[in-house]
Amino acid sequence: MQRAQRAAREAATTAPVRVLLLDGTHRLRRPLILDHRDSGSAGREVTYRAAPGARPVLSGGLRVTGWTLHDRGRGIYRAPVPRGTRSRQLYVDGRRATRARSAPFPNGFTRTAAGFRAADDAISRWRRPADLEAVAVLQWKVTRCGVASVTGRELTMRQPCWANANSFPALWAFPQLARLENAYELLDDAGEWYLDGAAGRIYYKPRAGERLATARVELPVEEVLVDVRGAATRPVEHVRFEGLTFAHATWLRPSGDEGYAADQSGFHLTGTGNAPNAVGHVERPTRTPGNVRLRHVRDITFTRNDFRHLGGVALDFDTGSQRNVILGNRFTDISSAAVQVGGVLRVDHHPSRAADVTRDNRVAHNLITSVGREYQDAAGVFVGYTTRTTVEHNDISDVPWSGIALGWGWGLVDPGSFPGLPGATPGMWGTYTTPTTSRGNRVLRNRIRRFLSVVWDGGAVYTQGRQGTNAADGELIAGNVASDKRPAGGGNVFYTDGGSRYVTLRGNVSLNNPIGRTNFGPCGLTDSLELCALKVPYGSDRGGCRPYGDITYRGNYWQHPDPFWSACPYPPHPVGVRDEGSTVVGSAKDVPRRILDAAGRQGRWRTQAGAG
Repeated sequence: MQRAQRAAREAATTAPVRVLLLDGTHRLRRPLILDHRDSGSAGREVTYRAAPGARPVLSGGLRVTGWTLHDRGRGIYRAPVPRGTRSRQLYVDGRRATRARSAPFPNGFTRTAAGFRAADDAISRWRRPADLEAVAVLQWKVTRCGVASVTGRELTMRQPCWANANSFPALWAFPQLARLENAYELLDDAGEWYLDGAAGRIYYKPRAGERLATARVELPVEEVLVDVRGAATRPVEHVRFEGLTFAHATWLRPSGDEGYAADQSGFHLTGTGNAPNAVGHVERPTRTPGNVRLRHVRDITFTRNDFRHLGGVALDFDTGSQRNVILGNRFTDISSAAVQVGGVLRVDHHPSRAADVTRDNRVAHNLITSVGREYQDAAGVFVGYTTRTTVEHNDISDVPWSGIALGWGWGLVDPGSFPGLPGATPGMWGTYTTPTTSRGNRVLRNRIRRFLSVVWDGGAVYTQGRQGTNAADGELIAGNVASDKRPAGGGNVFYTDGGSRYVTLRGNVSLNNPIGRTNFGPCGLTDSLELCALKVPYGSDRGGCRPYGDITYRGNYWQHPDPFWSACPYPPHPVGVRDEGSTVVGSAKDVPRRILDAAGRQGRWRTQAGAG
C-alpha cells in the first residue's frame, strides 16, 4: 500500500490517479497515512478502489492458527500468538466472539472507595486477576474500568479511570458491578475467549459446529487502518475510497489505566483533574477514535465500502472536515459508532478559524447494523458541532442507544448559557455571546429499527443544544420512520434533549415503539441507589429533558402523541412549542405509503450498499 501511495503521490499533479487493489486480504502492519501531499484536485481525484471483480480487504488482523485442545472437560482450545499481543476482539468465521465474562450483576460484590469487595478471596488465586475489567451499565452510559490488583477479597481499580467514572453523580458513576470480563477462569460459555498476551496464548471455547482446524480466526491487533492527517493550512483534498473492505482493527485505550469512563455517545473522560460534577457530563471529553480517521479534509468520498469487525468508531471525520460524502457503504459489527462527524470541543463549537469548521458533509444511503457492540452508549451516526450536515436515506438497525445523535453542550455553550441539565448553572462551561457552529443540519428520510436495544434514555433521533439562530437555519428532522424499539427501553423516539432550540420535526413516523421504563439496576447492591427498584414509564414518541423550545411539529404520525417533558426534576416547560397537524396512528396502514417508501436507502443503494 505504501508503494502504491508513493506512486500515486508522484502522479497526482498531472492527471486523475486510480490505485487498484487486487482481490484478497491486504494485512496492514502500519496504517496507510495520507497528508496534503496525497491530495488530488477538482477533476484530478486520487482514487483507491477495488480492481474490477475484486473484493480487497484492508485488515489489521492477525490470523490465528495452530489450535489444540487445552482442557477437554471444559471444551477449551488454545493457540499461540506472539508474546505481548494485545486486542479486545476476536472473530471466528466472521462472527464476533465474546470476551470471557461473569453472569450479569454477580452476587457478593460490594462497592468500596477503591473498587469492590468480593464475597471471598477466590479471585486473588486466579492466574491473572489484574487482566480483569469491570463493567457498569448506567442508563445511557456504559463504563469500563480495569482492575489494578486483587488482594484477598479486595479489588482495587485502575486510576484515573475509577476517579473519572466516580466524578459523576452516584446514579451515573460506578455504583454497582454489571459484570466482570477478561479472565481465563470466566471461560464457561461457548463462544467465549481470553487472551493471555504476556504468555503468548489465546483460549477459546468453540460454539456448536465450529471446527478450529478449518475455521478462519482473526485477532485484530492494529488500531488504525487509514489515517488521513490534514491540517488547517494544508488540508487533504479530493481523495476517493471505493469498493474496499476495512476490517479487523481494535482500540486499546480502554484496556489501559484510563479505561472507558463514559460521558455520552462514545465520548469519555481521560487524564486526571476531572473534578466532581453535578450534571453527569464534562466540558471537554475525549472522542472515541476511528479505525479509519480523518481530520481537516475536504471533498473526500467513501462509496460502496464495507466496514466490519472494528473495535472503535468505524469512520471518523474530525475537526475541519468539509464537503465530504459518505455514500452507499455498509457498516456492521462495530464496537462503537458507525460514523462520527465533527467534534464537541471549543475548536468545534467556537472555532477561531474558518478551516476548523466542520460543514457541508453528507451521510447518505448507508446500511448500518449491529453497532455499539462494546461501547453501548454509542449512536449509529453521531454528529457534533457542525454546519449543514445532511444525514439522509440511511437504514439503521440494532443499535444499543440512539440511531442518530446530533448536537452537544445541552445549551451551556450557547448564547445565554441555557442550563439544559439538572444541576447546571449558566456560565459553568464559559460565557459565549455568539452562536455555535450548529446550524442548518438535516436528518431526512432515514429508516431506524430496533434502537435502545440495551440501554435506555435515548431515541431513534436524538438532538440537543441550540441548532441555529432561527427556525429557518435551524435543524430539520423530516420523513424519518422509526420502529420496533426494545419495549422496555425508556426514551423518546424523536428526542429533543437539553437546550434543544430551533428544531422542526416534519412528516416523521413512529410505529411499534411502546413507552418503556426506567431501570437503575438490581436493588441491594449499593446503598446509593435509592431508585434501584423504581421502574416507571418513561418517554413518548417525542419530548426531552430541559429543551429550550422553539420546536415545531408539523404533519407527524404518532402512536403516543403526548410530549414527554417531565424527564428531569423540576423541568422548565419549553417555550414556543408548536404542534401543527400531527396524526395519531395505530399501525403502518394508517401512514401514507409514499412516506414509508421514501425512508431508508433508495434506488440502486437498496441492494448495492457496501463492497459486495
